[in-house]
Amino acid sequence: MEPLVAVQIALAAVQDVLFATAVGSFACAVMGKRSGMGAPASLPRWQAGISIALTLTALAYLWLQAAVMSGSPLAEATDAVAAVLTESHYGIAWSVGFTGALLAALSRLSARRGLPLFAVGLVAWAVGKAAASHAADTGDFSVREAIHVVHLGATALWAGSVIVAATVLRRSPATHAMAEQRATFCNELSHLATAALVVVLVTGFYNVMQDTAQASAPLFGMGWGRILAAKLVCVATAVALGGWNRLVVLPDLRARARQDSVAFMAAQGRFDAWLSVEALVMLAVLSIAAVLGHTSPTGG
Repeated sequence: MEPLVAVQIALAAVQDVLFATAVGSFACAVMGKRSGMGAPASLPRWQAGISIALTLTALAYLWLQAAVMSGSPLAEATDAVAAVLTESHYGIAWSVGFTGALLAALSRLSARRGLPLFAVGLVAWAVGKAAASHAADTGDFSVREAIHVVHLGATALWAGSVIVAATVLRRSPATHAMAEQRATFCNELSHLATAALVVVLVTGFYNVMQDTAQASAPLFGMGWGRILAAKLVCVATAVALGGWNRLVVLPDLRARARQDSVAFMAAQGRFDAWLSVEALVMLAVLSIAAVLGHTSPTGG
């Protein structure tokens, strides 16, 4: 693997984590309001910082892509950047995603319409990313590309809500005065993650079938297939952790919310601990997804 491609993959993994965290922060803001628990006062600053980081990494990735596409050294890729932006399909897709990241960053300047604009920016980022992926091989505005946009959004919602919620719950003290609100928040998180997971699995299966339709080797005989297997192991681990929290820990947490404060805080501690482990697994899922996106699914 060429060094620039390796750097691209690492940067793409960072972008996937940033995008998922941004989507998760949006979801947690909504769930916090609905549950009565509220959202951290620092959440708008988090969202602004994440969006700015996404914008900057997009610029860095464009420079790397230009160097890779032109075969020129990174320090001499200036002319190639202009050519990629104006003469390639990737340049159009990148522009859509970059505009989305920029809109998400600027949206935090508006107190009244900030959150809706933030969401629109994230959708535009997903559209641009899908247009630059294998899903665009059959052309833009296709069913395949639309389904990949849904897959990217659902993955970010699933992983991001877990990652951000783990941080929010850890930073928010588990007092009995907020027990019912916290229990409601955790319950909504569980339902959201489950719904997003279903969409991820359905759209992911469709994507795999489309990506490997022209494969020249058995699925797990290719490097792409083996990377996919590693991702599926991590997904299965995350599902097991989330399932344990949903089926075992969460019912106890809800039952304790109206009873003994010590028992509630213990149950909340168990929920938070399992959620934190699940969040770490989600980081692995997003990182492997970046590797998968930079590997040929046809074995060629």
